[in-house]
Amino acid sequence: MNKFLIVLLFALAACEMDVDAIMFQQFQKFIKKYHKKYTSVNEFLARFEVFKRNTMATFKEENSYRTGITKFSDLTQQEFAKTYLNLNYDAMAVANFNPHIVKVTNAAPDAWDWRDKGYVSDVKDQGSCGSCWAFSTVANLEGLYYKGKGKMVTMSEQMLVDCDTYDSACNGGLMEYSFTWLQENGGIMTDTDYPYKGYKSTCRSDASKYVDMTITGYTKLGSSSSTWDPVDEDEIKEFLYETGPLAVALNANPLQTYSSGILDKTSSQCPTSGMNHAVTMVGYGHDDASNKDYWIVKNSWGASWGESGYFRIRRGNGTCGINCYITTATVSF
Repeated sequence: MNKFLIVLLFALAACEMDVDAIMFQQFQKFIKKYHKKYTSVNEFLARFEVFKRNTMATFKEENSYRTGITKFSDLTQQEFAKTYLNLNYDAMAVANFNPHIVKVTNAAPDAWDWRDKGYVSDVKDQGSCGSCWAFSTVANLEGLYYKGKGKMVTMSEQMLVDCDTYDSACNGGLMEYSFTWLQENGGIMTDTDYPYKGYKSTCRSDASKYVDMTITGYTKLGSSSSTWDPVDEDEIKEFLYETGPLAVALNANPLQTYSSGILDKTSSQCPTSGMNHAVTMVGYGHDDASNKDYWIVKNSWGASWGESGYFRIRRGNGTCGINCYITTATVSF
């Protein structure tokens, strides 16, 4: 349970302080920490009510992981989902489907983290643009480039937001589409040459500045053309170990209040029917204290969110559909 919420409980019990007064103090701290700006008194008051409702709901939840006040605490669940959780998918993904079946050989070690090997760039922030798909795509490509070249080159999400005609910029996309577009377009630029703005603008793609790597297509783990096809998590473990960071998706609704720990929800609490967010799987491990296996996942909400921009999620039971969409680009040099 979040430290503030424990303090709040004792304050209410011992001092019988007014809930609104306590919440208002925390709201002021929240505004300062996350540099929030509201355009009117009415908006300020409305956001305070949402903040209060979210915080109290978090206090009442029973979770095995830590929840609390995040930079999304002044958003309703609907606002949070509309802005930050954007995956789009249709029949095009099936038409380009290239299945990949992993034979489980148990070659992968018990724990692995591609961050320790240099395959993962610093955590980035998509801002209020629904471009999670672009960040997942780019993180996968960055890992593949490191695997092939032995050095990290950070690539441009903004180029995908501006130029990728198969996806919908800040209104969502899917990694299969962006891999296909990049294959047809011929490549991607670095984020130095094409920096992130967080909104769609005029395409400024320059082929003379493309990274020296050819995207030849993509492959998706599993044996079915279904968009959300559950995959054995031992196969995912092997695939991650042999490939590098993977572009994956999940139902990310619980992440609005996630603070730290191993996210663990039942299928009824977090169904695969709600798949809505693209992220990057970078490793896995085991927590002795809880006796839980977990995945290590890179998000695109900045380093101040979660566990320094990452979250851990239960491995082995398909938590929030983390095993239902596993893909990677295929490249050559």
